[in-house]
Parts: sequence; C-alpha cells; structure tokens
Amino acid sequence: MIRKRSLKSLLIFSLLAISGAGVVWACSDYGYDDRSSFSPEYFVHKSYSPFFYDSYNRYYSTGDDGYITDNNRHFNDEVQKEWTAYLGKQLSAKQVGFLLFWAKAKQIDSLQRVVSKGLNGRGHTFFNYLPLLKDCETYSVEDNNYWYEKAPAKNIPANIEQRIMKALAGYKDPFIRERLWFQLVRYHFFQGSTGKKVPGSFYQYEKEFPKNLLYYRTLGYMAGTEYKQHQYARSNYHYSLGYNYTWTMRLPSQWSFHPQEEADWTETLRMAKSPEEKITLWHLLGIQYDPGRALQEIVALNPSSEKMDLLLSRLINIHESWEAENGTDKNDKTLPTDLKIVETIAGRNDIAKPWFWHLAAGYLQFLNKNNKAAITWYTKAKAEIPKTDMMVLAQYRLLSILLDIRGLKKLDVQTENRLIPQLNWLADLKENKKKVIHLRFNDALAQVTSTIGRIYLSQHDLIKANCFATVPSFYADSTLMDSLQKLMVKKTKSPFERVMLRYYPVSLSELYYQQATLTIYKENITASIRYMTLADSMNSAVLPANPFTSRLNDCHDCEFGESKIKYTPLSFLKKVQSLQSELQSGKNKYQNAISLGGAYYNITHYGNSRLFYQTSLTGGSTYQPNLYAEEFQEMFTSPKIAKKYYRIALANATTAEQKARCTFLLSKCERNVHYNQKMKLDSNNYSPEEDLAPAGNYFAELKQKFSNTAYYREVIKECGYFSKYVKGQ
Repeated sequence: MIRKRSLKSLLIFSLLAISGAGVVWACSDYGYDDRSSFSPEYFVHKSYSPFFYDSYNRYYSTGDDGYITDNNRHFNDEVQKEWTAYLGKQLSAKQVGFLLFWAKAKQIDSLQRVVSKGLNGRGHTFFNYLPLLKDCETYSVEDNNYWYEKAPAKNIPANIEQRIMKALAGYKDPFIRERLWFQLVRYHFFQGSTGKKVPGSFYQYEKEFPKNLLYYRTLGYMAGTEYKQHQYARSNYHYSLGYNYTWTMRLPSQWSFHPQEEADWTETLRMAKSPEEKITLWHLLGIQYDPGRALQEIVALNPSSEKMDLLLSRLINIHESWEAENGTDKNDKTLPTDLKIVETIAGRNDIAKPWFWHLAAGYLQFLNKNNKAAITWYTKAKAEIPKTDMMVLAQYRLLSILLDIRGLKKLDVQTENRLIPQLNWLADLKENKKKVIHLRFNDALAQVTSTIGRIYLSQHDLIKANCFATVPSFYADSTLMDSLQKLMVKKTKSPFERVMLRYYPVSLSELYYQQATLTIYKENITASIRYMTLADSMNSAVLPANPFTSRLNDCHDCEFGESKIKYTPLSFLKKVQSLQSELQSGKNKYQNAISLGGAYYNITHYGNSRLFYQTSLTGGSTYQPNLYAEEFQEMFTSPKIAKKYYRIALANATTAEQKARCTFLLSKCERNVHYNQKMKLDSNNYSPEEDLAPAGNYFAELKQKFSNTAYYREVIKECGYFSKYVKGQ
C-alpha cells in the first residue's frame, strides 16, 4: 500500500484552494479517452464525478462542472456567499467577490472610501480584515503552474503571526474569529517544515466554532501537518472527515488522503467513531487502490450506501480499460475475483439500485465472455429499471446490443430484419439525431460494426461487409464499386439496405473519383473522364503544381510556387486525353510524350501532383503511401507508365539536349524502383533522403553519351547523386 506523494500536493485548503500543479483532468466533452461502454453518470451522484475512472488523467471532468475543475478557486463561491450573508446589504455579492479575490492590497483603502457611506460595523470590520487576508494569501496561495520546475519560495511577512493574534484578542465576533483562527492554523502550517505549532493553534480555539466548511478546511491543515510528521493514520482519518462533510471538500480531501501501509490503515479504521466514518474510509481506499475489497467492507456496514455506487462504476470501467489495452484474447486475471464480489452483492435483496448491480454483474460476465450468465443478469435488470429513466434504459439497450451482436454466427435475412431497430438506434446516436447525454456509445458502435463486417466477410458478401467495416482491396475493384453505386442510387431499398447504408461513410462522389483514379493508372482515359465527371463534388479541386512539367530534381515546393497553369483533376484528365490523341496521330511526338511521361510521373508518390490520388480511400495525405491494398501501393509508386512515355520521347528526340533530358528522367524512374523495393521491405522506417541509390543504367548512359551537353552540366550542378557518381564516390 506504500506510495509516496510530495508535500506540495497537501497544500490544498487555502482560500483559493488547490494549486494547479499536478492536477490533470479528463474532459468527456471532447470524448472519453478510455474505451468504454458503461456510463457512471447514470448510477453515481454528480458530486462524485471527479473520481470516475480515467486511466490517463488524475481526475475526470464532464465539462459542465466548472465549480470543480477550476482548481485554484475551488471554495470561492462558498466564501463569497458567507461574506455576503454576513455583510447583509452593505455590499453586493459581486463587490464582495471582487474585494476578496481580485482587488490588490494597495487598492483596499481607496475602495473603502468609495463605499464608506453604506458601511456599518460589519462593513468596517470586513475592510479591516482584508489587508491581513491579502498578506496571508501572499504565502499560502499559488496561482502559477510550476509543471517543470520547483515553485519559488515565498517570503512570509515577519509580523503576520502577531497581527493575527492581536486581531483574535480584539474581536469577539464569532464569524471573524473563525476566519482568524483559520489564518493562524494555516500560517503555522506554512511557517516550518513540520508545522509544530499547528496542533496548539488548532485545538486552542477549536471548540469555539461549529463544524462548518471553514472548520473542515482548517482541519485540513491539521491533517497536512500530521502527514508531515508521519502520523499517517491520524492524517488520513482527518481528511476523511472533510471528505464526508460536503461535496466541496471531496476533491481536496481525496487528493491528500494517502494510506502508507496496512498497519497505518488498521489504526485509521480504529479511529472511526461510526459506521458511516468507516464507510468513508473504505470508500476513499477503494478509489485509490482496490474497489472490490472496499465494496465487500462497505456492504457489510450499510448495503444501501451510495458510496458503493462510485466504487462499482470504477471497478467496471477499470476492467473495460484493461480489455481495451490488452485485447479480448488475453485473460483479465483480476476479473474473476471482482466478478464474484459483484455477483455476491448483486444477489442481495437489501441493496439500493438493484438494476445497477444486475447490469454491472451482467456486463462483467460479458467481459468475462460468459454470454449465458450475462443474459440472466440483464433479464433481471430489465424488469427493475424505472420506466421513466431514459438514460438507464439507453444504457441497458446498448449493453444488450453488444451481447446480441457477439452471439451472432451468421447473418441471414431473418437476422438482418431483427437487427434493423437496433442498428437504426445506433445510427441515430452516431448521426446525432438522438441525443442521450453521457451515453458512451462510440466503442460499442465500433464493436458492432466490426463484428458485422467480419461476419459478412466470412460469408463472402463484400458489399455488405464494406458498408460496416472497410474491406481490404475493395476500392481496387471497380466491379465491386459499381455494385455498391447501384445500391446507393437504387430508388426502392429494403429496410436493411437503408440502415446498412447509414453506416457506409463514403459518398458517391468519392466512389466515382476512386474509379477515375483506378482507370487513369490503367490508361483507360475515356472511362477515367467519365467517372471523374460524375465525381462532381471532388473533380474541381486545384492540383498544387503543373503535372505536365518534368523537372530535373523533385522540388515540390519549388513547383508549387512556379506553377502558372492550374489544373483540376478533370481538366488534367482531359489534357492527358488530348496529348494521347495527338501522340497517336503522330503530332509533335517528342513534346507530347515527355509531357505524358511527366503527367504519369507526377501523379505517383514521387511527383508534384500526388494529391490527385490522395483521398480518404487511398490513405489520405500521409507521406508514406499507407494504403488499404497492396494494389494501390504498386499503382501509386510505380514509374512504369512514365518510363513508357519517356522512352517514346527519347526515341523521337532530335537533339542531344533532348536525349540527355530523357535519359536523366528515365534515371529518376530507375531510382524510384529502388526506393519502392526498400519501402516495401521497411515501410515504417525507410527514408529515400537517407539512401544513396545505385547509379543504374541511365546514369552510365548519360555520362557516356551526353557529357558535352549543357543539360549534363546542369545535372552535375543540381543532382548530388549524379555528381558523386561522376566523381567515382
């Protein structure tokens, strides 16, 4: 049970409460980080929400609990309300808040003069107290966040203790005296490394005051001192009293609660004066260490305690997280023990929220891969869930769908029709047509779609499989895409076809664009233009450079800046068609061929217009062509077609300069073949920039035949590879 914690984390009971250092929140508004399908929000009181399980962050936040997440000002609302009530109508709540939390010490006198006409005795007392408060805050409140360095030491005013003691001797008002007592205990805590004076200053005045919020905040400094003095049992007991007093004390008390060893823990338990105090202690231990053990202890003390709700939710989410991290094919070794504990408690007839426990037992059995037992528990829960509790009913439905889908062996028409309502419900959630606040459905949705897709794939129904989960090679098959397009435009669809297409994320335009891409790499320009024309929402994007240029070196940024003629995917294809037509008719063979070679080079991975093929269906805009199918990798990196046209250009070149240019462009294609082979062997770590490719046949030909050309000299100047080759390096 031993775990170390810095003393800084204990300095938590000042006016502005908690230093931000080390406090990290998970915010569900931005998506729950852990994979989870079980929502604690439906079963656990909101005041416990910071302690919902999160494997990535110290605390969990729902995004609408600013009263908790603003760590530096945790108690401000309560402090402002107390002072406003004390002052009556002398100052507004806004004025009180400004004076307490924002006004500088040097402003106090001038602000007092502004409102002096409306002040009576309490108002003047308030203004007399403020300078002392501001000086106490200089050493006790830390607004800055020192994540990467030690916070600088603060100087404590030399006369602060005398001023507090003098005020305590002079004031009889219990409200003011309690605040002075708080300042005195806090000062003694900060004064020395062990806070030796804290017990005396705490117990000297303790009996004067009611056990209200300020009392327990003061007690927090007593607990912090006890921790400094290694009195861990007493420290943890006192923190637990603050935790149990009110929800505003839960976060700072739990943050500091820290049992060291079993002996300390046993001593802490002996200090508890009531079953409820013991429950709180076990509850806090369960949050930090072992929720299963804590649940067993609490249920023996009070089987209807709400403090079990949080621990049960954490236990469930912990096992969900374990499975997500380690995989469903590995055994969660602690699950059987925790499952036995939960099932034992769920079998009692004196627990609160029996539907919660029965759902929990069923879901843990689901995680334990015991579908039959899960069904039994879910059946009990369904009969008990309040019919008006739409959120718990949604939770039950989500877990039931997961169980149902897992049990599927095949998907026939009968099964499809049975699944239609559930799939439509999930699709409504996915499309935000149905809003169930806090329902964690994303992971369940992924499990459902992947399972259905896998079953259809095993049944060789690639169209349906691909609607639910991407099928490798699907988008390399134009026939499959044709069939899917026909289904998408079909006027009369079956109910299952309609719901199935709600899960398909690809638009008709994307499919047509993909087919246009496939056919251009097969040199079927007529079909490519036809498909690209249909891709109306995608065919007008502007390519970043002129794809028909053939540069000496591949400097894409240079080409982006130099490009004066703009092409869209559609106008590019039409230009290719025009060049091919002229080449076939024998017109300007050299120029047309070298332009076509440039076009087919530049729409590969190495060219200036690879944006042409980079869509969501072909791997996006990643540098490495991380594509769904090997067919794409070959298609989008191969220089085969470019080489074909460069060779035609070479055969029709009429000058040495033209021949030198064609020879070097062919050498680039030759090098890219080498890169492709290396990339195929190690696609994750290979970088062409770090690889000096073999010289190849075309380097030799360029050196032997065209060393007297101006283009040759330009190649030596611009191409480091060739320059090293010529020098024999």
